[in-house]
Amino acid sequence: MIDDHMTTWFGLPVEDYQPGAGYGTTIQRFGFSYENEDDFDPAALATYLADPRAATIKALVFGMPGEAGEDFDDIIRVLVENAPKLTSLRGIFLGDILQEENEMSWIEQGDIGLVLAAFPQLEELRVRGGASLELTPCGNPGLRRLVIETGGLPTPVLHNLARCTFPNLEHLELWLGDDGYGWDGGVEDVLPVIEPGLFPKLKSLGLRNSMIANELAAAVAVAPVLGQLEALDFSGGTMTDEGAEALLASPGIRGLKSLNLYRNYLGDDMIPRLQALGPQVNTADQEEPDDWDGEPHYSVAVGE
Repeated sequence: MIDDHMTTWFGLPVEDYQPGAGYGTTIQRFGFSYENEDDFDPAALATYLADPRAATIKALVFGMPGEAGEDFDDIIRVLVENAPKLTSLRGIFLGDILQEENEMSWIEQGDIGLVLAAFPQLEELRVRGGASLELTPCGNPGLRRLVIETGGLPTPVLHNLARCTFPNLEHLELWLGDDGYGWDGGVEDVLPVIEPGLFPKLKSLGLRNSMIANELAAAVAVAPVLGQLEALDFSGGTMTDEGAEALLASPGIRGLKSLNLYRNYLGDDMIPRLQALGPQVNTADQEEPDDWDGEPHYSVAVGE
């Protein structure tokens, strides 16, 4: 599901970091590479952000912070320290990392709440990796898109997300993952995040890559938040016909503009029923369960 590094963002090309380059014209991607083991240094990032032209930076992208096992704490620290200078910054991506570089569940993150609190004008935060991921409760009036991709999302992050204030959040995308790789919750941990009024402008909700997709489908199908949504995304999970039946029984689903069920475990007979719902429905690339000693086994798209 993650095949390439980001190439464009906010209408600008993303390129690997070059000292002195890209102020206002490109988006620089900082990161460690096994081919060039000295190509990331927090001091170099601090120097780049200390330039007066940093006021023109629109977004920043970060790949591996170091060799496997190193976290994003130093990057977050440098960003927060330089926040007053980055007046045009609208996007931050922590973890533009491919599987060949590091497995998603091995990516060590940090406290993204510090970033959100330091940049009230930030419009989009993307995060990949759930190990050591934290979210100190915070408010951010500018945030419109929050994407957290993990092979297993720690439940404290969900609990604290429900304590955040993002009055302009329009798109929330959470990759919940598998309990073999860090997911330790249930539907009861997700529901507070979609309580009506918490994110009053929310239009697009993704509960992706989830081993509890059936339970989530049943819960969201009757949740009041469905009335404000235009797009709903359960892709990459373990949904079977059981979860799909809950969606079919929900009048609110018919009010959506799009429903993404890509790469789940839906039966051939279920697909035309879903496509007849009304919204644009993506049912491509359904999987077959594995046989584990005579029992079907369902897996999320990205665990490890």
